[in-house]
Amino acid sequence: MSEHAPWLDTATGALRRGAFDAHTAEAVRHARRTGQALSLVWVDVDDLLEQNDLHGREELDRAIEWIVSTLGALVDGAGPIGRVCGGAFAVLLPGADRTRALEVSEGIRALVSRQDHRSAWGDYRLTVSVGVASLRGGEPWGNFLEAAEAACLRAKQGGRDGVVAR
Repeated sequence: MSEHAPWLDTATGALRRGAFDAHTAEAVRHARRTGQALSLVWVDVDDLLEQNDLHGREELDRAIEWIVSTLGALVDGAGPIGRVCGGAFAVLLPGADRTRALEVSEGIRALVSRQDHRSAWGDYRLTVSVGVASLRGGEPWGNFLEAAEAACLRAKQGGRDGVVAR
């Protein structure tokens, strides 16, 4: 896949960070021109290293691929999904205000936490921490991304398996 689509993460099909950043910058410009709402959801798998140690990399890669697929189905093509680092993904939601972004975020958090996964070492469930940012007037795209990531960090610090909006 990477030969034909170097902007895609081969494990998940999500955009690589650079491509996602470019989409984010363009989406911010578009939202400013049109006055359309724009939100960003940052989803980070909780306890990723511990889960990797317990169930193995291949199994965890399958679980992460499922998370990205589920996120894609939940947003139904509303915006691109990017793999922003290891077990963290972000999705742009053009036209989505804070309320809609929180609905999407809670939906993905709930779906992930209910999904059973199996490995040679037993059944397990994953959880995700989710951060939400809605674009503010005049906000640079980099700050917009950082706000969603910071909100996700607050969700992790608050006990994981939660959603926090700035």
